[in-house]
Amino acid sequence: MEKKTTAAKPVVKTTEKEASKSAVKETAAVKSAPAKESVKETVAETKAATEAKAAAVAKEVGKKVVETKETVKDTAKKATEKVEAATKTAVKKAAAKKAAPKKEELKPEVFIQFQGQEAVVAEVIEKAKKQFEAEGHRASSIKSIQVYLKPEEYAAYYVINQKHAGRVDLF
Repeated sequence: MEKKTTAAKPVVKTTEKEASKSAVKETAAVKSAPAKESVKETVAETKAATEAKAAAVAKEVGKKVVETKETVKDTAKKATEKVEAATKTAVKKAAAKKAAPKKEELKPEVFIQFQGQEAVVAEVIEKAKKQFEAEGHRASSIKSIQVYLKPEEYAAYYVINQKHAGRVDLF
């Protein structure tokens, strides 16, 4: 037979308030440990999902940027081609104008001969213009000139702008 000894166990007297507080602490500690882990997992999952979405958005934005760059390049290329075509057309038109110069007017040299004397009509016209200027008029004011040759009088008569008349020696 064995002897039973009873040792005195310390008796801890706790009040109900203290007991409930310690129970709440133990429950909170037990509940908070898995809660912390689940929050950490949720944060990690959210972070991974956000990073995946950000990467997808970045790819889409990158594609749109590339598409926009291509569109801009195409538009610039088309504009350049249009400008080049317009320039070529303008150059061709200018070359055509230069290549086909206006035909020079035929300027005949007219001579008048009378009794062994000769005069060039262009020189007679120049004499008439110089006399008109000598009278105090401007050469730029001459709009029209008519010359009448009278070899028997050895004279040439002129009318400038249908107003001013004069006489110069023919020979």
